[in-house]
Amino acid sequence: MSRSIGVPQPPSAVRVTCWTLVALATGLLGAGCGEQREITVDLGGGVTMELVLIPPGSFDMGSEKGHADWKPVHKVTIEKAFYIGKYEVTQEQWQAIMGANPSNFKDPRKPVERVSWDACQGFVRKLSEKTKRKFSLPSESEWEYACRAGTTTEYCFGDDEAGLDGYAWYAGNSGARTYPVGQKKPNKWGLHDMHGNVWEWCEDAWHESYGGAPADGSAWTEGGYQRVCVWRGGSWGSAPRYCRSSYRGRDLAGFVLNDTGCRVVLRDF
Repeated sequence: MSRSIGVPQPPSAVRVTCWTLVALATGLLGAGCGEQREITVDLGGGVTMELVLIPPGSFDMGSEKGHADWKPVHKVTIEKAFYIGKYEVTQEQWQAIMGANPSNFKDPRKPVERVSWDACQGFVRKLSEKTKRKFSLPSESEWEYACRAGTTTEYCFGDDEAGLDGYAWYAGNSGARTYPVGQKKPNKWGLHDMHGNVWEWCEDAWHESYGGAPADGSAWTEGGYQRVCVWRGGSWGSAPRYCRSSYRGRDLAGFVLNDTGCRVVLRDF
């Protein structure tokens, strides 16, 4: 296995606020809701990081079509908006914060890879210290909510995997390598590469099902396998089924591969 307008009435699986209605209608976020839709954080040396505002709302997490660890499908409510990286963390961003680039596929605009969950924790800690802001990895539920962007389909663009070429670098089109971030179409909320390019570490410990999972969008860090952590989204080496919005996998917190990176969340605004 590979590591693999009139806005219509929203589906019952998604409770939306004014933020989400705007997003569904226009593909934009935050209009008239008091926060900037996108912000840029200066990392020094001419390197910046772009983040997109994700609105509060509810969604049904998981899928009845998948493995046991995707179940039970359960409602999660995100009460507070958050900023998440418009792109996966790039090699130049990692270099600016950590002083080194561990990646196999070298290019400053490609996503950083060969980074463990432990290393990503070091990155968000140093990023927070340098910028005097509060960064973290996304919780698994925040990640899926942001990936779906108001959809209830297998992918952020629909159910037909034939559309994946337009949104992702995966086994069918990557040539077994990563690509600079942002070359594929974004989802409705303006996030690129949520499917494919590199797997993205989340904050959560691995649990074998969603039984007892938090319903408030917080990371599930209690119980489960404490040194086994979640990754999401698929990679350049993944078959389409591993790039689905609900697909989840895991690895040891100290493990590195050239198909695994991260995306960050900003919480203090």
